[in-house]
Amino acid sequence: MISFEKFVRDLQVKHKILFIVIASIVLSLITAFFLIAVYDRQSFRQGMVEELTVLSDVIAKRSSAALLFQDTSAATANLESLSVKDNIILACIYDANKKPFAIFSRSRQENEVCPELPYAGEEVYTLIKSGISLLVNPIEFSGRKLGWIYVAASMDKLADRMNQLLIIGALIFLTAGVVAYLFAVRVQRYITQPLVNLQLVLRTITKSRDYSLRAIKESDDEFGHLVVDFNRMLHMVQEANLRLSDAVEEIKSQKEISDNKAVGAEERTQAIKEFFSGVSHDLKQPLSAINLFLGVLQNEKKEEKKQVYIEKILESSNNLNSLFDGLLDMNRIDQIMNNVNKTEINLQELVDNIFSDFEVMAADKGLRLKSHIPDIVVFSDATMLERVLRNLLANAVRYTQNGGILIAAREKSGQVYVEVWDTGVGIPQEKLESVFERYTQLDNPNNEAINGFGLGLSIVSRLLSALGHKLELYSRVGRGTVFKVVMPSVKKAIRAVDVVDRLQSSLPFYGKYAIIIDDEKNIAEAMLATAMAWDINAEAATSIESLKVLLGTLERAPDIVLTDYTLSETETGLMALDMIEEYFDKPVSAIVITGEKDQEILDQIKFYGCHYLPKPVDLQILKEKVDLVLNNKPYES
Repeated sequence: MISFEKFVRDLQVKHKILFIVIASIVLSLITAFFLIAVYDRQSFRQGMVEELTVLSDVIAKRSSAALLFQDTSAATANLESLSVKDNIILACIYDANKKPFAIFSRSRQENEVCPELPYAGEEVYTLIKSGISLLVNPIEFSGRKLGWIYVAASMDKLADRMNQLLIIGALIFLTAGVVAYLFAVRVQRYITQPLVNLQLVLRTITKSRDYSLRAIKESDDEFGHLVVDFNRMLHMVQEANLRLSDAVEEIKSQKEISDNKAVGAEERTQAIKEFFSGVSHDLKQPLSAINLFLGVLQNEKKEEKKQVYIEKILESSNNLNSLFDGLLDMNRIDQIMNNVNKTEINLQELVDNIFSDFEVMAADKGLRLKSHIPDIVVFSDATMLERVLRNLLANAVRYTQNGGILIAAREKSGQVYVEVWDTGVGIPQEKLESVFERYTQLDNPNNEAINGFGLGLSIVSRLLSALGHKLELYSRVGRGTVFKVVMPSVKKAIRAVDVVDRLQSSLPFYGKYAIIIDDEKNIAEAMLATAMAWDINAEAATSIESLKVLLGTLERAPDIVLTDYTLSETETGLMALDMIEEYFDKPVSAIVITGEKDQEILDQIKFYGCHYLPKPVDLQILKEKVDLVLNNKPYES
């Protein structure tokens, strides 16, 4: 069998409320009816006894003369007067010897006799047996006891009265039960509806995973506060879910990057293998030449030939250095690309540093090298951009036999074009894309080591990709080639990056909005002035009422609330915070300032997730707390 406790516990909330209300009312009515019935029964019995006592006393006084003169008929007549009382069923008068003297019987039976006198004391007494009230009263005259009067009365009226009371009570129970049920049905909705709404919202969220849903607050009682806390929890879950989603996406992105790096590492390993396999022979060529020339030089006697061999050795040594420089460039390129550091660069100064190095090389080949760089500032990585321009110039010098080379720059539509022109051999149309691949050398079909490894343009392509700059190539065979490096002008870069960063670093609270609440007007104004001095746009209120008025004028939620804990005898800063969060339907960060030391109050502040600051306020500590809140730094209790 199901226990009563389990039965009640498993009822729905609305049924529990109906059961509690109706049971409480019925039990209260039963208790009240029982007490009333007991009181009424006792009062009715007491009234009957008092009535019988008065009647018996009157009959006793009337019958004293009849006993004195032994007048039975007079005594009987006195007893007959009791017939007007329906409840009296028997009355007797006894003489001094306790012998029956006169009798009255409601049944009028001739053989009716008086019972034996149950008591012969001096005082009136009553006795109730089997629904009959018995009364014995002495009859006296001038202090002399002449006899006794005995009266027996039925208690049926009391039973009838109790039956009537039960009927009335049943009607009251029925009426009260119906009224209580209707009242409970109507009232229970105010209690169960918020719970039903919460259940529906929770069920919908569970199915749809949509944490933007919110429950509707319908009252300002505990259920209303429960809805507010529930919505606050949903907001926190929503933010946590978004952060989790971002973290998952970041993990996926990092995994893709890691996978790409792994693939890139495999490709790089394979490329290195191919590279060293391809260049091992080229590296041995100048070393072999040096060894041969040294052997010949050792046995040569003529000074003129010695000088020729020494020059050959120096030439081979230079070729070997060039080969190693290309190899080191290739090995350093990944490290350089992973450490991009863009800054403002004066393009004219950068090209001037490069120009002097290549001017000698161009003059040695009989080429004209010219520069036309206006005073332009670009936004790029100086080291990487210099490496790109050096490779392009080196390429131009290497592949130009007659004529000249020009490096120039111009600015157009927010873009800066750095161009390297040459009058070299040119590049066939079908080779325009392949020249950026590793080990590609158009004028070195025999892969002679003196002409390098064909890595220059490959390095240029990878560096520009890391910088986010574009490279354009135009060429005609036998006429020359132009490389164009396209990068954003410095104005665009400053607007997108520098200006914002500098503004944020110099004004850490710029654009933030705060609400200040303090019941002391002077303190509120002082806090308002402090916030303004920190570049925080702020509004102040001195009570809950003035806060209501202020909220009606706002279009956005505050980034932070600075509030005193005690606003009045009945209002606190946490109540003000609840009002702000309810108005904007989202949690708001707050700093609660108070001189209270009560641990219960401090625990309540911590429960709300607020920062706590004791009075008197230290402005430096206050600024640090504000910085913690506005910049989403970890909470400190």
